[in-house]
Amino acid sequence: MPKVQIFKQSDPLSALAEAGEHLNAILEENKKLPILLLFSGGSVLPITDYVGQTVLGANLTITMLDERFSTDSEVNNFLQLQKTDFYKDALEAEASFFGTLPRPNETMEDLRQRWDKNLKTWRQDNPNGLIIATLGMGSDGHTSGILPFPENPMQFEKLFNSADWTVAYNAGDKNKYPERVTTTLTFLKMVDFAFAFVSGKEKQEKFAKLILRDAKTAELPAMVWHEIKNLKIFTDIKA
Repeated sequence: MPKVQIFKQSDPLSALAEAGEHLNAILEENKKLPILLLFSGGSVLPITDYVGQTVLGANLTITMLDERFSTDSEVNNFLQLQKTDFYKDALEAEASFFGTLPRPNETMEDLRQRWDKNLKTWRQDNPNGLIIATLGMGSDGHTSGILPFPENPMQFEKLFNSADWTVAYNAGDKNKYPERVTTTLTFLKMVDFAFAFVSGKEKQEKFAKLILRDAKTAELPAMVWHEIKNLKIFTDIKA
C-alpha cells in the first residue's frame, strides 16, 4: 500500500504554498514528459498561484478533476480556472486544455462522454505520460465530485467504483451543487502524483478518520487517497 506523506503548517496559506511548491517541483522534474494535470476546484484552486511559468509548455494537458454542471462563472470549475493567471500563462505556453464548461444544449451525460473520451484518448496517445492531480476534501469527507453515500454503499459502488473513469449524477441534497460530472475512484487510483490541501476546523473530525483509516470509502470518499501511488497532504489541521 502506498505511503501517505503529511506536511503540517501553522496556517492555511503556508500549507497551500508548500503544496504549490511541491507541485511545481514535480512538474519541473518531469517537464519533458507528457503530463495530464487535473485541478480540484474550491479552496484548492489557488494552488495555481505557485506554479511557475518555466514548467508550462506543449507537454502539458490541463483539465479539472471534477465539474459542477453549470455555465455560471461563479460555479463552474473550469470557468474559475480560466480567471487565473496560471490559465493565461499556460495558454501562451501552448499547453492543451480539456474544457469542462457545458456547451449549448449539452446534457450532463453529453459532457461526461466528451470529457471521458478526451481523458482516454490522452492515455492512449501517451502511455508513458504522467497523471498529476490536486485534491481537496470537504467537511463531509468528499473528494473530487465523489459525495458520500453511507446510507447506500451499493449505490456508491455503482456510481464511483465501476470500470468507468467518469460519472454524471445528481447528488440531491448532499451538496449545494448537486449536478456533478466527476472522475471516479477508478480514475483516482490511476493518478501518479497527487497533492492534497486540507484546511478548516470543520474538517478536523473527517481528517482524523482519514489519517487513521477509520472509515469506509462510501462514508468518507477521501479514503481513496490511501490507494494513490504518490500522495502528499498539506494541512494546518492538528489531527
